[in-house]
Amino acid sequence: MVLVIYVHPQTPGHGPVMLEELKKALSERKEKFEILDLYKIKYDPVLHENEHYTSGGREISKQNKDIQKKISKEKKLIFLYPVWWYSMPAMLKGFLDRILTARFAFTYKGAIPVKLLKGKKARVLITTGAPSWAWFLPGIRAAKLLTKEILQFCGIKTKVFCLHGAQRYSEDKLPKIRLLIQNALRDF
Repeated sequence: MVLVIYVHPQTPGHGPVMLEELKKALSERKEKFEILDLYKIKYDPVLHENEHYTSGGREISKQNKDIQKKISKEKKLIFLYPVWWYSMPAMLKGFLDRILTARFAFTYKGAIPVKLLKGKKARVLITTGAPSWAWFLPGIRAAKLLTKEILQFCGIKTKVFCLHGAQRYSEDKLPKIRLLIQNALRDF
């Protein structure tokens, strides 16, 4: 099964269209999937004092434990979100802070980090209003934060697929969206 972590406000745009096309593509592949829509479930992205593990807090809410179980169980993850200010939405960052906790996603053996989520693959599908050439300047940083510094740190192998020029949705973007999703699922 594929766990899709979807982070987009309940507004029209490229994100909702990409989600619908992703659902169609996964269904055509006869791949079971679950959508975890952070906005729809009104996910609380705030890391609370009782969760702040470096200060002694170790509490994990029932909702977050349930999400950790889903992540543990699945080998395939898809993250779908817009790039805002060369980064992920705050909702996703807070989600990662609260879900990818020490002892679940990583630990340390002395000073050496140990990746606890090895064997998983992720596809990161992002939209950005920037043109494709801007991606190779500071834009690539938007993907590196999630892929290299977070997911790969936990042992998850990742590939990024980006839809550029996504300022306002129009039907002419649909072929690009379908191709992007087809490419993302090719060896997944």
